[in-house]
Amino acid sequence: MDMTKETSNRFAFIDNVVSWEGQINTSHIAKKFNLSRQSASHILKQYREQFPQLLRYDLSSKAFVATTEFDQKINGHHFSNYLEAISSNNNSFIEGVDVWALEVEAPLRNINPIQVRPILRAIREKLAIDIGYISLSNPDYLDRIIQPHTLIFDGLRWHVRAYCNKKQAYRDFTLSRFNGHAVFEGKAKNTVNEDEKWNIFVDVVIEADPRLNPQQKRVIEQDFQMTDGQKIMSIRAAFVNYLLRRLHIDSYKNTPEEQQIVLSRESRKNISMYLPIPL
Repeated sequence: MDMTKETSNRFAFIDNVVSWEGQINTSHIAKKFNLSRQSASHILKQYREQFPQLLRYDLSSKAFVATTEFDQKINGHHFSNYLEAISSNNNSFIEGVDVWALEVEAPLRNINPIQVRPILRAIREKLAIDIGYISLSNPDYLDRIIQPHTLIFDGLRWHVRAYCNKKQAYRDFTLSRFNGHAVFEGKAKNTVNEDEKWNIFVDVVIEADPRLNPQQKRVIEQDFQMTDGQKIMSIRAAFVNYLLRRLHIDSYKNTPEEQQIVLSRESRKNISMYLPIPL
């Protein structure tokens, strides 16, 4: 079957969504391409006629889900491409899956679509989930019951913001460290509404390193578009540590030319309570 470019793009979209979510329905396609439900259903029918072994209808979820044959052919699907594929003009294509990103070009960590599917479902349906997770302190997979609400990209790695039942606090979990073996534990009781650090905005105030001479300070102030020697950035408290890393002020450099900018003394004091606690 020779496909038009339009059909090819729509089939690629189906592949992308099913790879990461494990399922697709007509509303995905209708919202993405601004089509009627009937037209979206026709596209799904065309896809299934072209690739009859890849999807099967699941009555309980009222969606077409990935078969074993589909999962075996997953290759080269990048998470950033999936997020781009599901984005609509108002960035609300998948209700309940919020994404916050600090954009930067960087080598991205490998993320397996099948491992991420349970996390995406838990976010979308506001579920608690029992899933295996590894960390530097626990290099073997240990079960964690979490209640995730938002995806975060820090410029290098993807994280999921979630309430951790073990720690009884909201934490950020690195997305590539989940093993994908999950048990859903019913509706989440701790949602984004109870996440204090997520709902509080703080001012991060930077200024030129005081060790620089006046001429050097002026250059830095111009670089960062400072006013009266300071740049004020309002950010979610949960994002503070990521911003400090992006600005390279999470540690102190030996020379002012290398350091260039620092937190104002008052700002450092005000945001100290929002810096992360190790998992």
